[in-house]
Formats: sequence, C-alpha cells, structure tokens
Amino acid sequence: MSKTRAREKRRLRIPDEWKTASYWKDSGRAYLYLLPAMAILGVFVFYPFFSAFRLSLFKWNVVRPPGTFIGLANYTKIFHDRYFWRALWHTFYYVGINVPVTLGLALIVATLLNKKLKFLTFARTSYFLAYITPLVAVSMVWKWIYNWQYGLLNYILGLFGVRMIDWLNDTRFAIPVVIVLSVWRFVGYEALILLAGLQGIDKMYYEAAEIDGASGFQVWRKITVPLLTPQIFFVFIISLIGSFKVFTEIFVLFSGTSGRLRSAESLVYYIMNTGFFGSQHMGRAAAASIILFFIIFVFTIFQMQITQKRVHYQ
Repeated sequence: MSKTRAREKRRLRIPDEWKTASYWKDSGRAYLYLLPAMAILGVFVFYPFFSAFRLSLFKWNVVRPPGTFIGLANYTKIFHDRYFWRALWHTFYYVGINVPVTLGLALIVATLLNKKLKFLTFARTSYFLAYITPLVAVSMVWKWIYNWQYGLLNYILGLFGVRMIDWLNDTRFAIPVVIVLSVWRFVGYEALILLAGLQGIDKMYYEAAEIDGASGFQVWRKITVPLLTPQIFFVFIISLIGSFKVFTEIFVLFSGTSGRLRSAESLVYYIMNTGFFGSQHMGRAAAASIILFFIIFVFTIFQMQITQKRVHYQ
C-alpha cells in the first residue's frame, strides 16, 4: 500500500521550475493590484514620516532648508520643555476618559437601537448626523453652548440655581469641555459599527438562552458582548488612535489658542504651536511628531496584544 502511495506522489509531483513560475506569476499579479495602494501609502505616509524624522535632526533654516544638522538635540530640548510634558499629560487625560466613555455609551446606544422601537430609522440617522456634520461646525455650536454669558449650558444650570461658569476660561474645565464635545460627536459613529456587529449575531444563541431561562442582563453579558468583541476591538483601536490626534476641537473652542494658560494644549497642538503658530522651530516640531507617532504605535501594539486575546471570532 505504501509503495502505491509513493508511486502516486512521484507521478503527481510538480517540477520545482513550475512551482517557481506559478509563484512569481501569482505574486506578480498580486503586487500589481497592490501597486496603486502602495504608491499612495509611499507618497502620503512613508515619505512624510521619514522626511519628518530627517527634519527632526536639523535646526531649521528657512533660507537653506533643512538647516544645520544637530543630531538628537531637538529631542533633548523637548524632553526639557515643561510645556511638552503638560501637553502630554493633557493628551493622556483626554484619551483616558474619552475612549472608554465613548465606547461604553456607544455599546449602550447600539443595544437600544438593535431593539424594535418606534421611529427606529430616525433614531439611527439622528445619532449618525453628529458624526457626518463638519467638525468645525460642531465645535462652533458647542462654543456657543459653553458661552458663560448666553450659552445654553449655563441657562439650563441656572434653572436649577447653579451659578454661571466660565467653561472656556476656567482651567479646571479646559479638557472636560473638549471631552464632552468629542463623546457627543463620536458616540453615534461607534454605535453604528457596533450595531452592524449586533445584527450579525445568530439568533439561535438568544433562543437557547431564553430556553435556559437567562435574564436579559445575563444574555447581554454572556452572549452579546463576547460575540461583539471583534467590533469592540476595532472601535477601541480607531478611537484610541483618533483621540491622540485631537486638535480641531481645541483650536475652534478656544478661538485659535490652546485655552487659558495653555490648559487644553494637546500634543498635536503643541506640535502646531512649536512649528507654525509660535516659535516656528520646525525641527523641534518634527521631533515632537515622531514622539507622538511612537506613543500611538506602542499603545496600538500593546492593545492589540492584550485585547485581541479576549476577542471571539466564532
């Protein structure tokens, strides 16, 4: 029997030359399809990154760019800049609250939108409108809401006897007002992604749980959330990356500044202020952008390693 199998293997064996030709033919076709995407990534992602890293090693000279080579001196100056550490703290403060709060609310909203309710289509559309509305327009509306003299928020609080608060000039509320705006804007977007995942869960799991007498909360915790982990993981990663790059909300809310005493300055705003708005140290700004890249990269890899262990694809 073994001799027969050996003869069949020899008869069906494909020459190595044929394998090589077939491999290069298939691979070449695949690379050809990938070429437009790789060209776009090369021009708009890889080239700017390496250019920024090169620029971070120079002292910028407008007349003769990139200027004088100074090695890692820009990084040293950044690490000795107290405003950098404040911007880093503001960014982590924003990310640490904005990401979990938005994700938690999005999960609740998606669960409610997955039920058979009246005006369901209108509810789904209204939640998503906040995301598709231009961010500058949204920030302008919230700037009016936060106005301490005639803003809607102080008016509502005044009905309950709360004194007027200068939300945009009080350093204690600089980051929280940005967080509230971001949560309001992105909850609908994340909820729709989670809703798509909810609608893809097989109904047989819920039917089996109903037969076993499981309560609604037990079904949600033991079935819905575990089977929704791929979408939760995806939303968490994109929310984490996006939160580290917060800038527009701050710029519009605080009228082109980073708040009173730079109380709302994020890392991206620090980069813009260093390279364009203020001192125009392009090399130092490039160094700060490289640092931000590695922070996002490390956090993303860490979350992928930790969170993906809890993701259930089946």
